Amino acid sequence: MLGRREGDVFPVIQTAGVIGYLLAAPLVAVCALALRRPAGAARARSVLIVFHLLFLPLQFLFSFGNFEPLAGMALSAVFVVLLKPRFPKLGRRARKVWLTVHVGVAVSWLGLSLAMTVLAFAGLTAGTHAVRHGAYELMHLFDLVLVIPSMAVAVLSGVVLSLGTPWGLIRHRWVLAKFVIALSLPTFAAFAESKWVRSLQALTKDPAAEPGGTGVALAVCLATFTVLLWVAVVLSVVKPGGRTRWGRGSDRAGRGPGQGAVQASSDRPAPARDTPVTVTEVRQLAEGVVALELRRTDGGTLPAWQPGAHIDLVLPSGRVRQYSLYGGHHGHGDEGAPLAYRIAVLREADGRGGSVEAHALRPGSSAAIRGPRNNFPLVEAPAYVFLAGGIGIIPFLPMIRRLDAEGADWKLLHRGRTRPAMAFADELIRRYPGRIAVSASDTDPRPALDALLGAAARGAAVYCCGPAPMLDAVSAAMRTACPHGRLYVERFAAAERPPRAADEPFDAELTRTGAVVRVQPGHSLLEAIREFEPALDFSCAEGVCGSCETRVVAGTPEHRDSVLQEHERDRRDVIYPCVSRARGRHIALDL
Repeated sequence: MLGRREGDVFPVIQTAGVIGYLLAAPLVAVCALALRRPAGAARARSVLIVFHLLFLPLQFLFSFGNFEPLAGMALSAVFVVLLKPRFPKLGRRARKVWLTVHVGVAVSWLGLSLAMTVLAFAGLTAGTHAVRHGAYELMHLFDLVLVIPSMAVAVLSGVVLSLGTPWGLIRHRWVLAKFVIALSLPTFAAFAESKWVRSLQALTKDPAAEPGGTGVALAVCLATFTVLLWVAVVLSVVKPGGRTRWGRGSDRAGRGPGQGAVQASSDRPAPARDTPVTVTEVRQLAEGVVALELRRTDGGTLPAWQPGAHIDLVLPSGRVRQYSLYGGHHGHGDEGAPLAYRIAVLREADGRGGSVEAHALRPGSSAAIRGPRNNFPLVEAPAYVFLAGGIGIIPFLPMIRRLDAEGADWKLLHRGRTRPAMAFADELIRRYPGRIAVSASDTDPRPALDALLGAAARGAAVYCCGPAPMLDAVSAAMRTACPHGRLYVERFAAAERPPRAADEPFDAELTRTGAVVRVQPGHSLLEAIREFEPALDFSCAEGVCGSCETRVVAGTPEHRDSVLQEHERDRRDVIYPCVSRARGRHIALDL
């Protein structure tokens, strides 16, 4: 297509584009064939990913005066997504830089689209030849000099941000919708809008010529562009729709609700797949606290995880307990799939036996794990305050490691019964001088929460993990001392729920099968679902671990779980059926 065009504005770029595509075509064809052969598939996949990432900016250069390469950019972006590359997550500073670029250029693109729409209507309705022709001349100049660069940089920076953060390109519906909009606009511009602009620019050189149907089509097209860009702005702010099926799949595989250091438990079997592991190291961390290192029995790697994640530990007796991950062994560096997980277990002599059994494990003992999941992720914030009670320090260890490496503003208060029973207290003070405050209830006064929280920066993320009285105290202090911050809590056990009116029966529709189940008072939604869908994953059955997370298609959930944060209680896209119910007589689930 480029080679057949005559009289191009930039002949050198046109020639470079023809040569570039002639070289690219056989490379892509050979790699595509190699993907079908197991021996060379991995290398071919890597070559294709690198090629398309490098070819994207080259096609942007080819597009100067040749709009077809914009469609090539869109196809390259689609191919990269389909190849499912694994990118390292952006650091804090890099995220800010890319976000600044993306927002600034996207705003420019929106402004230019609005300006082009005004010019299109001006050219269509102008009463004089000078205004009519001048409008289309100006539009052609905008296309070449401003719109194409803004479009390319906005799409490229958006892809980098999506792949370099937990949002992903296809994990969340709002990101996927923005991606589709971002690709459709340059594709349509390449094959229609830009050609109409050039046609009208040439046509209106004749004072007697009228824009006609082409002028109307161009005006409608640019108005639609502007509306779609505003839709993308709304999607960025509202973030509707929840996760896609790919996002839910990745959550189940490695990213989901991370519970506290010791979570709610269940002695009932769950249908999740177990990964056999062997205890390879047992280490005493503090009085009543041991660290366990777990490796796959077959020697393979374990799923990657993010700070805040936890696993289900299936003990030899069949008991299932949830423990936060705080470290692991990667073999080479800290990236990629780990070879081992590390958890910490507090022995509770008056518990239900799970922690006592975990303390009895020795190197060589066999167990199994499920997950990881993460309902306690580290969010983006200008500053962080961490409040840990006893074993509640564990989920914060990987968080502060990451934040300290990124140069973030953070501080931590660690409160415990006695200093010898506080795991990692001395190590944290040595490693992070000036950022850690340690307080033991047998020797130190109760910390002044109002003063600590009141000093937090505006927009600060306040993380709290510990026993229920501590969480209640922090929640109360947040309302008065830190209304300018946002609280994220993680519980060891289900929260006390206020008295409610008697449960009402309701129907739950399983949309994938068409089945409708009746949920009676006194019975959980999970119990009713498992009559038809016995493979539905669950573990604690107390609304704490998050393993039974289910997407809501229609209806309003009545959230009774301890997974969602306070500011998430109005979500209508997800439900934890082990404890939550429908608000009304009907709810439709993605099952």
